[in-house]
Amino acid sequence: MRRINPRLDSCELSDLMSDSANWDLLTQIHEHPNTWPELDQWAAHAIADPETAGAPPEPLTDRKPKHRLLPIAPIIDDELSRDTRNNSTPVSKPDKRTGTTIDTPMGVGEHAKDDVSLAEDSSADSTDEVAVYRHIPVTRIAGIMLVLVIVTGLAAGLVMAKKNYDHQKALTSCNHVIKQADIVRIAWDKVLKQAEPYVKLQDKDVQDPKSLELLAKIMQYQPSISTENCDPSLTADRLNRNRAEIGRENNQLRTQIRNLHDTVGTVKASQKQQQIDNAQNILSQTIEDADRLYKESENKVRDDNTRARLNEQITHARLMTRDHQSLDVYDRTIQDLNEVMQIVRDSMTTVENEDTSDAGHSDGSTQPGSDPQSSNQQSAPSSEGLSSPVTQGNPTWEVPGQSAIPSFPDQLG
Repeated sequence: MRRINPRLDSCELSDLMSDSANWDLLTQIHEHPNTWPELDQWAAHAIADPETAGAPPEPLTDRKPKHRLLPIAPIIDDELSRDTRNNSTPVSKPDKRTGTTIDTPMGVGEHAKDDVSLAEDSSADSTDEVAVYRHIPVTRIAGIMLVLVIVTGLAAGLVMAKKNYDHQKALTSCNHVIKQADIVRIAWDKVLKQAEPYVKLQDKDVQDPKSLELLAKIMQYQPSISTENCDPSLTADRLNRNRAEIGRENNQLRTQIRNLHDTVGTVKASQKQQQIDNAQNILSQTIEDADRLYKESENKVRDDNTRARLNEQITHARLMTRDHQSLDVYDRTIQDLNEVMQIVRDSMTTVENEDTSDAGHSDGSTQPGSDPQSSNQQSAPSSEGLSSPVTQGNPTWEVPGQSAIPSFPDQLG
């Protein structure tokens, strides 16, 4: 029984069915492994009506024909018996004349078959396989291997370059934070030096004593000394960890610097406010002393203009106490008021000294037994003579003495 070789591809199968002599094999098209739906339908149509079937369809475009080094038998004949195949096999016999062996057929009258028939006989056994030799594309494989090697080398180079780039970046970042650490420590020492005068203040020198306690507490902070370094021999991960640790310490010290700076500002403001309060209190006390002096100096000064000036200065000082002023304004007002008060005191002292001198002169010039009326007549001109220099014009003199009430200093401590 003939059957189609199952190793035929689609193109070979279409060529086989193009010969109508092979249409007795149409029933095997459906079971063939390389058939396709169009060829299967054509075979069924050819079996039913051979005259209208026409030529078999072409194979699909995605199915390319196989390249074979040796042809194969498209049809396998299973009717050939094993004995027939064995009888056609040549047998070696010795040649007595030449001493060699020659191949002779086993049966008499049997003829030798050609190569195609031998191929068909050899494929009759269902267990036999037709040998197919394929071309190995060595050049293509070598090219693919070369491309793979190049791609692998490039990938390895990129990985190494990325690793070196990450290491250099980590080293640069680590060195940068170390420089920042030095800058931050210098800033810490600077702000500590600026805060030293304020930590020496006492509670009475500020309005808020708690700010002094906070200042002293912050100044006790001791920055930690990091043991991390940026050795180039370290890995990128280790350098990044060291950078993060040093950066964390820098941030902590920056926080302490801000806290110390803000606290110093609070202490300065508290000290200034306390100084203003003290200046207000001193100005109020000075105004009270000036009022008392103004009242006591009535008719006791050589020139009433000094008292008028004192009164004006007292009015100006009272205006300063109503509104919040700066420390310099208070100091200047207190100083001006003390100067006018000193002038009034000096004028009062001069008048008292003149009265004392006049009284002693009058006692020494009076003689016993004289007529009281004549004494009075003689003393009147001298009294007029003494008083005449006083009433002529405004007197000019320098302040000889010191104030009985100490004046407020120009600047408050």
